[in-house]
Amino acid sequence: MYNFKAFLQELSSNSGIPFILIWEDGRSIFQSGQKPKEIDVLETSVTFGKQRAKLVIDSKYAVCTSLIKYYIENKYKELFSMREQILIDIIEGKSVSSDKVDKNFPFISNGCNLILISVDGSRYEALNIVKQIYNEQDILSMLYDDNIVLIGSFDEADEHAESIREAIISNLYCRCYVSFSKRTVNASEIREAYNNAKESLYIGRKLGIKSEIYDYDNMIFEKAIYNISPEVKEEFLKQFKHKFDAFDSEMINTIEEFMNSGLNISDAAKKLYIHRNTLIYRLDKIVKDTGYDIRDFKQANIFIIAFLIWKESR
Repeated sequence: MYNFKAFLQELSSNSGIPFILIWEDGRSIFQSGQKPKEIDVLETSVTFGKQRAKLVIDSKYAVCTSLIKYYIENKYKELFSMREQILIDIIEGKSVSSDKVDKNFPFISNGCNLILISVDGSRYEALNIVKQIYNEQDILSMLYDDNIVLIGSFDEADEHAESIREAIISNLYCRCYVSFSKRTVNASEIREAYNNAKESLYIGRKLGIKSEIYDYDNMIFEKAIYNISPEVKEEFLKQFKHKFDAFDSEMINTIEEFMNSGLNISDAAKKLYIHRNTLIYRLDKIVKDTGYDIRDFKQANIFIIAFLIWKESR
């Protein structure tokens, strides 16, 4: 947790007071010395931003408990609030010295990613899940502008995005949308990375892209559709809206999976858990109802543009 454990060790060593610090759910943050016997234990609550932990200390050090708690809470606030403010300043285009950036975000120079997370449920609970996932890593996560911002060095940003989304969905049972931008190697690129991730998150949600994970560098097609003039969008809707409105959820899901599978029948059938012939039957029905065969590249392009414009209008 970014030098925080080193501080706790130093505090325990310099004061000569062993103590244990644990999250409310029982996960260990820090332990020095032997665990005291339960009959000799004194517990007190410690506040870490929106989270709480328990300070467990031998009752013979009761007179020092308030002071230990004060040092711990203030150091946490100093370390993590400072980092958050520096990141906010960078995102907002304010001047930040390179010394501050290097000291608080040493991983940037080796390459880092910025991930943006939006949830339909509690942002605070979602943030807590993210913090649990990366508890042992030098990664900063915080709330900013109604979203969760996560910055750190990730080998495969798309895999981390998928893991984060799955963890939040499985714990909070709510919709979760994740976007990320290209890898950056200096502080000056972070603001651009944030803006790109924010744009892709907005467009992805607006167009209802099914995966709900958005990679800015792979969204050129979606960005082009989003920026089509209102007049042209209206023309598409006049031609296609009533046709798409008539499709049930099963057919809409079929269209989305076929699109996400690169118009590959075998791959789409596997993702839909249906027989290849069943998918062909559905594709034939789409041709009959719309006049467009999405197995044909040119017709598929027109169809997909119309489909995304329709989803945006809903």
